[in-house]
Amino acid sequence: MRRICLGLLCFLSAGALPCVAQPARDHAVRAYKTVGAESLVVHVFKPSGAGVRRPAVVLFHGGGFVWGSPDITDGSAREYAARGIVAFSAQYRLADRKTITPIEQLEDAFDVIRWVRSHADEYGIDVNRVIAHGVSAGGYLAAMAAGDKDDAVRPNALVLWSPGVGAGDDPYFNSLLLGRAPGTTLSPLTRMRSPMPPMIIISGALDSVTFDAGARQYCTRAIEMKSQCELHTYPNLGHLLTRRLDARSQLQGQFDFDTAASQDADKRVWAFLRAKGLTDQ
Repeated sequence: MRRICLGLLCFLSAGALPCVAQPARDHAVRAYKTVGAESLVVHVFKPSGAGVRRPAVVLFHGGGFVWGSPDITDGSAREYAARGIVAFSAQYRLADRKTITPIEQLEDAFDVIRWVRSHADEYGIDVNRVIAHGVSAGGYLAAMAAGDKDDAVRPNALVLWSPGVGAGDDPYFNSLLLGRAPGTTLSPLTRMRSPMPPMIIISGALDSVTFDAGARQYCTRAIEMKSQCELHTYPNLGHLLTRRLDARSQLQGQFDFDTAASQDADKRVWAFLRAKGLTDQ
């Protein structure tokens, strides 16, 4: 579910299988909003065939809020489409320590989910079966959408890989906000709204980037709110299930992914989605 290729670098935003060559263009590219002179886009992957309204998934890449593009989640999007789910790899503005902060990134994340639902007829989507799939910083965006008061924004299920869902007191996150708001007021944990959508969280017990303790706290709070949360924590693994456990490697994206754990996590995610009626494959 999480394989991506970036030039010669095999960087896994959410998985540990080897990179393989992908088709040059097997998807559509659509602009979902324009900010100034910049158009923000989604990569659209449609399942084969036609018929009943299908579930959809909006995928948010990781990259510490400052790096990344929709291409990072295209591998996962292809897997969703192969299982009958209309998949949208989303672009969002990157924090630049000048004018773009996580606040603008949240605006983009919310707008792209609204756009997907507003184009339900065009893509044959069931607006009541929209998944938000987030990896690391993208998990933060997905989780914040789940706590929003606008029903057009809130996903119906969450798939979160090593998500940033802690209390918002991280110095790095706060530095990206440029003093425009305290991080604690922009924390998924403090923005949870009942009922939260059912969710599955994949986490490494020794994650030095998005701490497992934050995932545990977030999941516990969801359960206290009578929502459904599956948390799968993998012992002796770090961010995105890497075997390299020193903080420097994890923070710099120098990963050594555990294949067995990643494959197990994939199986658990698909089982979760089948149980929620979001795929039959």
